[in-house]
Amino acid sequence: MNADRTLREAQGQFLRANGLPADGGEHARAWNCRIGPVILTLPNFAWRKRAIVRHDLHHVITGYECGLVGEFEMAAWEFAAGRFDNFFATAFCLPLVTLGAVAAPRRTFAAFMRGRGSETLYRSSIDRKLLDMPLRAARQRFAPQARQPRAADRIAFLLLTAQGASILVAPLLFSLIALFLGL
Repeated sequence: MNADRTLREAQGQFLRANGLPADGGEHARAWNCRIGPVILTLPNFAWRKRAIVRHDLHHVITGYECGLVGEFEMAAWEFAAGRFDNFFATAFCLPLVTLGAVAAPRRTFAAFMRGRGSETLYRSSIDRKLLDMPLRAARQRFAPQARQPRAADRIAFLLLTAQGASILVAPLLFSLIALFLGL
């Protein structure tokens, strides 16, 4: 993506290239979640409507693809840089970090490290000034290159993936308990 374009131009290119609606799906009633060959149609929850434009701009700024591994990277980056402050969004997205740590560990950890020195748009206004910013400047401001990891970074990543794993394992654990108790 041409770094001399404005963030608005790059956003439009990203949405078109990924077959997404011009508003990013912000006003849709439902959205399609593609997991490999499987497509799930999910309700467009209120929290998702509030987050999706910023999330897609994060893809544009970071360069992470709109695919499975790209979403793992995006989740790791967003949690490290400043997650969307909503319980349901956290419960939905946090397991992506864990899945990324298993499926693409180096890329997911690299995205996490880049996020440690970055800033998300979740507390920013999406206004003309932001959207007219050159993509290169947006990348320098919001997603600079990662520094070398320290022990504290590795521990933070491990704790984040453990939290995601607990969300993934919880339904299985509750099912086993119910089975054991004869419920």
